[in-house]
Order: sequence, then structure tokens, then C-alpha cells
Amino acid sequence: MGMDKDLDLNSSVYNWAISFFFIGYVILQVPGSTVIAKFSPRWVLPSLAVMWGTIVCLMPVVRDYKEFWALRFILGLTQSCFYPGIIFLFGSWYTKEELGKRIMLFGAGNELSGAVGGITAGAISDIMEGVAGLSAWKWLFIIEGMLAVILGLVGYFLLPNFYHNTDWLTSEERQLAKSRIEKQGVQVVSTTYSWRSMANTLTTPYLWLMVVNVTLIGLTQNLPRNFAIILRDLGFPVAFCNYMLTPVYIFAALAAIFVGWSSDYHNGERAFHIAGVQFWIGTWYMILAAVNRGNNPVVLVFIGAYAISINMSMGTFCMAWLNEFYKQDNNTRAFVIAFVNSVRQITSSLVNVKAWVVSDSPAFWLGKVTSMGAAYASVTITVLIWFLYRIGFRLPEATNKAINEEEEPASAATEETTIRI
Repeated sequence: MGMDKDLDLNSSVYNWAISFFFIGYVILQVPGSTVIAKFSPRWVLPSLAVMWGTIVCLMPVVRDYKEFWALRFILGLTQSCFYPGIIFLFGSWYTKEELGKRIMLFGAGNELSGAVGGITAGAISDIMEGVAGLSAWKWLFIIEGMLAVILGLVGYFLLPNFYHNTDWLTSEERQLAKSRIEKQGVQVVSTTYSWRSMANTLTTPYLWLMVVNVTLIGLTQNLPRNFAIILRDLGFPVAFCNYMLTPVYIFAALAAIFVGWSSDYHNGERAFHIAGVQFWIGTWYMILAAVNRGNNPVVLVFIGAYAISINMSMGTFCMAWLNEFYKQDNNTRAFVIAFVNSVRQITSSLVNVKAWVVSDSPAFWLGKVTSMGAAYASVTITVLIWFLYRIGFRLPEATNKAINEEEEPASAATEETTIRI
């Protein structure tokens, strides 16, 4: 929409803009996640949305790429705690058999944004160019930033706190929420983070194995993301290429919800859903890489894009599993979610830059082979995590037992009410 000309954005400047966002995103993610665990999510999470919406609205006032970089860095800071904060909040309310579908419904929002983002940008480009003397790209930032601000303000009224500090539950309902979670060993009440909590995090294998696994999954999600580029280089009009992203992302969102529902339906089973999807993804990448060394016919490109799109939210699904590993320690759970998410963002982005080089389009042979290997490696890692967890190998410990022991036990009347409900 002319932003590159107005701000003198060449390829290097644009890549640095992406990098500055991730620098801010990673710097604050881990320390910021502990804030979510200790303070009211009803105020913290909406405030983050209001702040980053405001930053996006300010994008049109930048005069050169240096100011653009600065706002991108600040944007990364404001967005860093939101994703792990939402995952942590879900894990503090829902049982193992309920968490998968809700986590994946949240993850599907990312795919739906991809489905409507291109259409929204196209409409703004057609309608808003020159309105009030502003370029269309400036209106794009203003409108989408205002949406985030409005939704953040709504969040102050609708988003719940944790069950122990919310004001819209009766004492019986609060006790029921507490008993549901604690029966599965989940601890929610926050305590002081200690060296024991740190050791509980770093000396167990599940953190490091999940870092590797989620990173591998991130390496397998690039075909749908490059779908428009592939279609363009196969000779299709640019508008058509962008519009074709919408049904792919809608299909990805529906697939994510189905995986979450299936996992909960099978008593919260995670491992074989993850391994099964990754085996499917690896097989499709193998087919796409083998046929004409990546130069696939159009029909196969379309089928492959839809087949692989079911993997777009699997990294988020892994976070539901991660919640269960560290459920006994509130602070540790908040830390590992943020740590795994920040590392996967960095590592997968760095590898993808080299594996999925735009100049390799439309074949992307190296990218397809890399993604195939990552998918099959993820199957192995997932089965290993499942086996270690099954035999109880170096499970994380509950480091906050004193808090639970000091809490008053549920009364007989409350227990009877819980049974009736």
C-alpha cells in the first residue's frame, strides 16, 4: 500500500523490523509470565491488548525506518506475555479432559486471523486510500490497532481472574472450581519463586524435550504460510493467491478444534494426537519433495497445503500437555510455558529463514525436506516424552506444599454440594 516507499523499507530494513519485534518479544516473555501468575489476569491481559493496540495505532506517525524499528521493538514487549498468560489462565480453570479443545479454540483464532487478514487489508486498500489525507497503509494500522484497544477494554469486564480471587463466584462455586483442579494435582495459588522452583524446572527432562519438540513442529508449518508465494510463482494473479489463503486457514482452524475435541474426548490424551499429526505431516512433505523434486503440479500443491494446514496450531496444543507436566507448581508452570514459547519462536524462525528461501519458490525442495525430517523427528520426541511421563521418570515436584497445607480443608457440606453439582 506504499508503506515501503514512504518509509524507505528495503528487504534488509524489513527483516530487521521482524527481528526487533522478536527481540522485544523474547526479552520480556519469561519475566513477564511470572507477573501473570501473581497478579490479576483480568487487569494484566486486557492492559496488554490496549497497550499493543495503541502502539499499532501510532505506526502511521513514524517518519523513517528507525522509528519504525523502535515501535516494532515496543510492540514485541507488549505482546510478549499475552500468549503464555492465556495458556496459563486456561490451565488454571480447566481439567485435563476439558483443556485440549479450549486451548485449540484459542489457537484457531490465529488461523482465523490469517483467513480474514488479507480480505480486510484488501478492503481497506480499496476504500480508505486518501481518506483524510492518509495513505491506505496508515488506515490499516489505525483500524486494526483500534480493534485491539476495543477488545482489550471489553476484556476488563469479561475476562475472569483465577478461581481463588474472582468476585463472580459464590463460595460453593469457588470451592467446586478449586476441587476440580486440585483433584488433578494442579496448583494455582501463587507463592514466592525460589531456587527450588528453578531447579524443579531446569533439572527435569520435559522442559528441554518439549523445547525441541515444539521447535520441530514450528519447522513443519511453512507450506501453508508460503502458499500464496507458491501460487504466484506458478503463474496465478496476486489477488487470487491472497484470496486462496482464506479457505486454507479456515480449514486449519476447524482442524485445530477437531484435534482438541478428540483429545479431550479420549480422556485428555495428548501424545498420540501429536505424534499422529506429525507422522501425517512428514509423509505429505515426503510426497511433495519427491514429486518432480518439489516442482509439484497445481492440484498436488492445493492438496498438500490443506493436508499440512492441520498442523498450524499443534504448537499451541503442546502447551496443553506442558501444563500437565508442571501442574504441581504454579510458578514453574508459568515459567516453562513462556520459556518454551520464546525459544521456539527464535529457533524455528532462524532455521526457516535458511530452509524456506523465497528465491526457491515454487519448488521449495530444501524447505520440504527440512520439514519432513522435523516432522518425523517430532514423532520420536513425542513418543519419548510420553514414555518418560508414563514411567514417572524425574517428574517435577510440588515445591509449594506448605501453601496447600495451610489452606482450610473443604467442609463436609461443601463436599456434599460438590457431589450434587
